[in-house]
Amino acid sequence: MIFIYRHALALILAAYVALALVYTWATPPFEASDELWHFGLVQYIAETGQLPVQVEGVETIYEQEGSQPPLYYLLAAALVKPLDRSDFDAARQPNPHVIAGVPGYLGNKNLALHDSPHPPPGGTALAVYGVRMFSIALGGVTVWAVYRSTQILVGAGHVLPVRRPIPILAAGLTAFNPMFLFISASVNNDNLVTALNSLVIWLMLVSLRDGFTFRRSLMLAILIALASLSKLSGLAPMPVVALAALWMAYRRRDWRGPVTLGALMAGVWAVLAGWWYVRNVQLYGELFGTGTMAAVAGMRDNPFTLQTLIEEFQGFRFGYWGVFGAFNIMTFRPFYDVMDALVALALVGLAVHLWRARHDHEQMARLLLLGLIVVIGAAAVITWTAQTYASQGRLLFPYVAAICPLLALGLAELTTWARIHRAAFLPVAATIILAVFALIVPFASIAPVYAAPEPLERPPDSARPVYARFGEVALIGYETPDRRYAPGDMLPVTLYWQVLGKTERDLSLYLHAVLADGSVIGKVDSYPGGGRLRTTTWQPGAVYADEYALPLLPSPPAPHGEGGETARTETGPMASKLRVQVGWWFYPAEDHIPATTADGQPMGVVMLDVGGFTDGESEPAPEGLTPARTDFGGKIRLLGWRRDETRLTLYWETLAPPGADYTVFAQWLDTANEVVAQGDAPPDLPTRFWLPGERYVTRHTFPPGAASTAEDHRLVIGWYDPNGGQRLAADTPDDALLLETLTGR
Repeated sequence: MIFIYRHALALILAAYVALALVYTWATPPFEASDELWHFGLVQYIAETGQLPVQVEGVETIYEQEGSQPPLYYLLAAALVKPLDRSDFDAARQPNPHVIAGVPGYLGNKNLALHDSPHPPPGGTALAVYGVRMFSIALGGVTVWAVYRSTQILVGAGHVLPVRRPIPILAAGLTAFNPMFLFISASVNNDNLVTALNSLVIWLMLVSLRDGFTFRRSLMLAILIALASLSKLSGLAPMPVVALAALWMAYRRRDWRGPVTLGALMAGVWAVLAGWWYVRNVQLYGELFGTGTMAAVAGMRDNPFTLQTLIEEFQGFRFGYWGVFGAFNIMTFRPFYDVMDALVALALVGLAVHLWRARHDHEQMARLLLLGLIVVIGAAAVITWTAQTYASQGRLLFPYVAAICPLLALGLAELTTWARIHRAAFLPVAATIILAVFALIVPFASIAPVYAAPEPLERPPDSARPVYARFGEVALIGYETPDRRYAPGDMLPVTLYWQVLGKTERDLSLYLHAVLADGSVIGKVDSYPGGGRLRTTTWQPGAVYADEYALPLLPSPPAPHGEGGETARTETGPMASKLRVQVGWWFYPAEDHIPATTADGQPMGVVMLDVGGFTDGESEPAPEGLTPARTDFGGKIRLLGWRRDETRLTLYWETLAPPGADYTVFAQWLDTANEVVAQGDAPPDLPTRFWLPGERYVTRHTFPPGAASTAEDHRLVIGWYDPNGGQRLAADTPDDALLLETLTGR
């Protein structure tokens, strides 16, 4: 333990750099949060030597990031300018079907199209990795500042009995936070403002302890100016630093410190950062440019209310600890619950610490000033996310040098207050555990998402055989659980494609979940492999397993395919056989590839049986029923019936799971028991999905005049298994229930 304490900061920094490099490897270029546009701005500046002018409605390679303060991008552009980036456009081809901001979907996590998730270090890829190294270095500065800030916080004023591990825990909560590692290993201006803000907070604490000398005040002024030229988050510590100087002046009865600091902050800020804010006023008529930035990013569709804040708070919390990619990749769910619990415990411990230190004015000042930075930062984030969709906890990273020391202090106080045995070891153990988990995340949660499916020799034996050719690709099998689905379920489907040849243009495939009446209740559009394969580059002759999960919704969107054109408008219960329509098309023109058989004959619509769908509500009894009570096989009971001129309506109740798919026979028989008309039909929802107590309606149509002849006719019904013809037993002759007899005239 002595070795750990003595070399704690060096060990944490070394582990941080190693982990950040792993996250860099696991995340393909342009797949980190907004990296596609952050690097786009770096590229623009490196190519033109100018800052962009934002115009709403004009598509650019940097999008809303063009409204950001430019220091990070200017430094990054200087790094990449000597490098060959002639392949920039090819390297950042967007995935047109990406599902960003929604972690629950399978596939299409990638913002860009990649021939390999780990491209060789050359061209644009090398430039991206180079800027990522710069970001990792900035993250190291942040970790250093958090550690040093915590040392000051626990080393003066109210001292805990166990204090040496607290800086280790604070630095660990920063360095080994999977989301901090993910952002630190990406092209993102958050890294520069976070490092600079962390240095500001550390230097503020030093000044509170040792005084606001001219040198420290000058350094604070420079750091604040540079931070505000990196991101608007850099402005948040400014009023708190000024308040800290006023507090020191009040305590020491010496007002030269705040006057000097104020003059230096104003002068240095005007020289280093003021020009960019003046430019905003000249170009956009606003000091900060946030209105223009929100307009480019996309304004919220609905007003931002307290209810909105509460609803988005879960995603915000998760986004602080780890929602990766385009805010669409999560790690193990228990991790978020554990971190929620730790934060809650830390807040309780912090309250205990505040109470115990209530008479220590110096310590109270430090704690309240750090808390004020967090409050101002959180208010700024809420103000921004009220304009556009940006409820991501990582936006609090610029204040991590205030957040993590307070969390660590609260946890340490709680362990001391609770008199936990070996409390001094717990912060070190927690840091090690978090570091190990942070190592697992890129291998378990990030890298697999971007890995393309490996070619197979043939589909597995469990696959259902099918054949449909779409140009240069053939569907030769599929797998899906044979089960009953409900609204809100995910329908998993694995398709097996045989590549017959490459295509000149990238094809998109579509999957539509379709009910018996043609209603589309779920859809997926994608490049093959969930966006990780391309028909222009995949391997001819190979067989690929292509996995998808279709979200099933009661109010479906309009389909792209030929079938299922009618959206469902009924508000009653839904119960139906469920199929998936499969096809290929050229995005965005919607020119479809016709399906053919192996010998080239047209197939029309390709439908795959995948199960049943019901919202779980029994169908109400139709009006005008004639009551009945006849059981069939002890599984299904007839409750009533009604006959119109050409239609017979039957109302059923399930007594026990039928276990197989049965069909209703409805037949008009003559005196010789010969069938003269029939309306046999299976129910919309196959009976293998019926559950006890549920009620369903079947409808059967006869040709006009079927019951209007000069001879005697009998209408009989029952159930049979279409595979073999075996009828469900009923206490009637031939297991057929006589409903009606018509006497000839």
